[in-house]
Amino acid sequence: MKRFAACLCALAVAGAAQAEDGFSLGVGADYSSGDYGSDTTTRILSIPVSAKYESGDWTFKGSLPWMRVDGDANVVPGLGTVNNSNPNGRGRGNGNGNNPNPNPDPTAPTTGVTSGIGDLRLSATYAIPTQGNWGVDLTGNVKLATADEDKGLGTGANDYGAAVDVFGTVGGSTLFGGVSYNVLGDSDFIDVDSVFATNLGVSRPAGNSSYGVMYDWRQAASDDSDDRSEITGFFTMPAGDASKVQLYGTAGLSDGSPQWGVGVNLTTRL
Repeated sequence: MKRFAACLCALAVAGAAQAEDGFSLGVGADYSSGDYGSDTTTRILSIPVSAKYESGDWTFKGSLPWMRVDGDANVVPGLGTVNNSNPNGRGRGNGNGNNPNPNPDPTAPTTGVTSGIGDLRLSATYAIPTQGNWGVDLTGNVKLATADEDKGLGTGANDYGAAVDVFGTVGGSTLFGGVSYNVLGDSDFIDVDSVFATNLGVSRPAGNSSYGVMYDWRQAASDDSDDRSEITGFFTMPAGDASKVQLYGTAGLSDGSPQWGVGVNLTTRL
């Protein structure tokens, strides 16, 4: 899910200076609920499995989630409300294993429950060598459309993006922020726009742990949705010599975001 991936990417910047070469694996859970400006509440559960390899100034990541979505057929995970004209979408018949409606209204705010594999996300990040307490990361990413568009778990099209993140320490705190631009692919049933996004946050150490807050904003992906605006609080703590656990909670500040969300992520270095 895009919101989950964006949170982890931005929060990881705060600890980039301590990164070590090698492989790490992660598993998480993200749950969110919101009406996205409609009359229907949509609940999304995402359980992503991720892998990361770090070597020198380079970091390569991949993430693939299992998802369960309960709600409006026009709400697509990671995008919010769109005009989904797929006649087999959630609540319209084939998308959740029911008999298809012979005369479906593809714009009707029908609801349904479905689950399955989400989109595969891959990224490569280069850390620009810098002097002092500040660092700059350049990232290229791709979303491969592995999610079932008939279930409304994705758009059925690939996305491509680039991001610049800056982070540094000031008075014991780590400040971080970034900007990104994503070219979203159109499918036969969903027409979306490319989007600009930005985030800004701060974290502080607490013994071997850390805590902080991040604000995230992103342009609306379609005329049917609002800009995304949300704030996330997080807490990261060690879980053994080679593992860490990250807990977070999110509050939506616009109809483009869920009303609230919570999540946990466990990462282990091999």
